[in-house]
Amino acid sequence: MEKKTVKYHIPQNGIYMYARTNSGKTELIVLNSTNAEQVVESDHYRMMTNDSKSGKELVSGKKIDLTKNMTVGARQSLIIEL
Repeated sequence: MEKKTVKYHIPQNGIYMYARTNSGKTELIVLNSTNAEQVVESDHYRMMTNDSKSGKELVSGKKIDLTKNMTVGARQSLIIEL
């Protein structure tokens, strides 16, 4: 039986985050519900990244440095594979 988990983070400044794990793969989902670009400090999401230093944004394929602050565009969503 596969173990699936979801970790939710308290929304902050219009940013909603959760991490889902399935079959050993983890994805961090970041949603900006505001009409303005937001900067999310790395301390805010570090506990959800399972000590991963980087990830790949699935839509664009862009590498994301998880040790630095993350900029999320207005009304943007990101799915980051850790």
